[in-house]
Amino acid sequence: MKKLTKLGVQWFYNLLEKGECDILDFKEQLDDKQIFGKSFQNYSRSYEELARDVVAFANNKGGFLFIGIVDGTKEINCHFTYSDERIFELIRQIRDRTVPAVTLQYHRLKVNGTDILVLEIPFSEQLHRTSKGEFLIRCNDGNRAIEPYEMATIQSEKGLVIYDQKTWNIQLPSTETDKYGSALPGWIDRTRLDILRNLIREKRSDSPYSQKDTMELLDALALVKQEKDSVLPTTAGILFVGNRQALREIPYSQIKYIHYFEDGTYQPYEYSGNILEIAQQCFAQLKSEIRQKEFHFGLFREYIEDYPEIVLRELLMNAIAHRDYSRQQIIEIRKYPTYIEFESPGGFPQGVDSTNFLRKTNARNPNIMDVLREVGYTEKAGSGFDKIFQTLLSKGKDIPTPEETEHSVIFRVKAEVCSEQLIKLSHQYLELTGQEMDMDYLLILNKILQSKGISFHNLEKAPYISSMKLKHILDDLVENEFIEITGKTSGQKYILHISKRNTTKDRINYVLIKKQNKARQKEAIMRYIEDVGQITNTEARQLLKLPQNDVALVSRLFREMVESNLIEIHGESGGHNRRIYVKKR
Repeated sequence: MKKLTKLGVQWFYNLLEKGECDILDFKEQLDDKQIFGKSFQNYSRSYEELARDVVAFANNKGGFLFIGIVDGTKEINCHFTYSDERIFELIRQIRDRTVPAVTLQYHRLKVNGTDILVLEIPFSEQLHRTSKGEFLIRCNDGNRAIEPYEMATIQSEKGLVIYDQKTWNIQLPSTETDKYGSALPGWIDRTRLDILRNLIREKRSDSPYSQKDTMELLDALALVKQEKDSVLPTTAGILFVGNRQALREIPYSQIKYIHYFEDGTYQPYEYSGNILEIAQQCFAQLKSEIRQKEFHFGLFREYIEDYPEIVLRELLMNAIAHRDYSRQQIIEIRKYPTYIEFESPGGFPQGVDSTNFLRKTNARNPNIMDVLREVGYTEKAGSGFDKIFQTLLSKGKDIPTPEETEHSVIFRVKAEVCSEQLIKLSHQYLELTGQEMDMDYLLILNKILQSKGISFHNLEKAPYISSMKLKHILDDLVENEFIEITGKTSGQKYILHISKRNTTKDRINYVLIKKQNKARQKEAIMRYIEDVGQITNTEARQLLKLPQNDVALVSRLFREMVESNLIEIHGESGGHNRRIYVKKR
């Protein structure tokens, strides 16, 4: 379970504000026959109740039990007391009532002058039950029993089962033979097996897989697995070469696509079964609906697609390859007049979230990914979103916005072009360097365009931007006059180069930024005079961190400040640039 800190008091106070939820519960007191005069039977029941809570939290994502706070009102029970001996006994009793045993961590917390006890239930990669055989999971602000069909999903999320490697004991009679004359297991579809072979051969004619016989091929691609005396199909095996009867074991391998039109009508499409077939059929439909719009940029023009083909393909394959096949949930694609969204069952894989999905990958279904790479439907892990980001940005579009719900991940892409300037800059970079601007360049340039001026520090903190490449890319863009630096003090920023500003609005913004920079420089000079009493050209250059050859710039600043009656000449220490300036009396 991800925590801000382990022992920080503010973390606990923030939790208190939440109220009961899927990571938090309150208990008013611990029944104890010595302290509260309760019977031993009642005391035992209290342990059983806590054990149920602990199991439910451990099977979800961990959590906290606040003991000494009234459930509902969140009032502090000022009569609650505890000792180390009681805490250790409590932890021991809960360990005895949970299987596998859950070891709690405890924290003391003082709230409004009263000590309360916080029991931390860590996230567990095991599936727990109570000593009475109850499998429970935390849901919102309560516990509930885990349904049988949820077991595989929870185990998969905990890393106990890699679901695409799960085996299935499917007893079907053999009715077909392969091209070598060998009998095929009854769960295999001969046509789908041949298609898989042909796709591998088309992708790479010398592939070692193309020379293997059927069972060697299936074993090498992990589409079957040896268990005791049987060779059983894996989830991946059924999804790629399984026949209709075998695919009934995984009925939620489906895609539902709905196209909503501006007049309120809609057209639904449904695709089910074999992975390769549903990918081909759905992509063909999405591709057939692509529309283009013409844009003019000086002497050249470009046709921009509402949804570029490569973006649709990568989002579709991402949903298919990384969805959680253990969930009783299908992939849904919804297309509206201004955007399209892909919803894939299951949250982000462990270690990946909405902030790092571009730079970090963790394949939920490694076998499925391997086969898709062999047939050329996907490339190396993590390259899909690189292509999506680069394509969208080079076409002047917003990058996709991910949303993680309780049971799925949704990616949305807008149809509209939001930055014609970025399209033009992409073309100019290609003409200048002979290379297309890559994703990292586009991310940085897009951020500079959006902010109309941004510091190095803020660029480093911007989402998706690689801090390792940042300095090199900025230097390259400055050298090629795509951006320039404004400001010489701590307010130094990167802005679009004047040569790339073609509209009146852009030029006005450029002038305003320059004026704001000059105003900050004058303000710095006035503060220096107020503190020291006077200033020279040399001192001003050092103050503003200007190079030696910027003597004239400082002289112009002084002249403007004299004309504005901010400062006056007090004397000279030798030479025009050695004048001493003081505040105007």
